[in-house]
Amino acid sequence: MAELEKAITTQEELDEIIKDRVARAKESAAKKFEGWISPEDSEKTTAELQRQIEALQKAVAEAETTIKERDASIAEAARYKTDLDKTRIAIAAGLDAKYASRLQGDDAEAWKKDAEELARDFAAAKKYVPIGTSETPPGETAKNVQFETWFKENFS
Repeated sequence: MAELEKAITTQEELDEIIKDRVARAKESAAKKFEGWISPEDSEKTTAELQRQIEALQKAVAEAETTIKERDASIAEAARYKTDLDKTRIAIAAGLDAKYASRLQGDDAEAWKKDAEELARDFAAAKKYVPIGTSETPPGETAKNVQFETWFKENFS
C-alpha cells in the first residue's frame, strides 16, 4: 500500500508496479491450478482418447458382425439337424426320404407320430384298387385284388 500513497509520475514507475502485481497474480494462479493439465496437453489427451474410442467402436462393430454370422451359422446347422432327424424318422416309418419335408410338429415325437400316420395312410391306399382302372399291385391282377377286397368287406 505504500506504493499507492506515493504519486506515480513516470511511466517506468507505473510499469514497475504493474509488473509486480502481474507477477503476484501469475504466481497465485499457478498455485491455484497446480496439478491441472495445460490446454495443449488437454488437446493431446482428448485426441488420443478420441482415437481409442474410434478403435473400440470399430472392434465392437466387428464383434457384432462376428456374432451375427455365428448366430446365422447356428441357425443353419439347426435347420440341417432338423431335416436330418425328419429324414431318419420318415425312413424308419417306411416312407421315402422325399416325404420327410412333409412331416409336421415341433419335436421328434410329433414327427414320428405324423410319419406313422402318413405311412398308415399310404399302406391303406395301396390295399384298394379303384374298380374300372388298370392299376394293379405288383404281381397281382386287378380282378384278384377287387375280388379279395369285396370278399374281405362282405365276409370278414
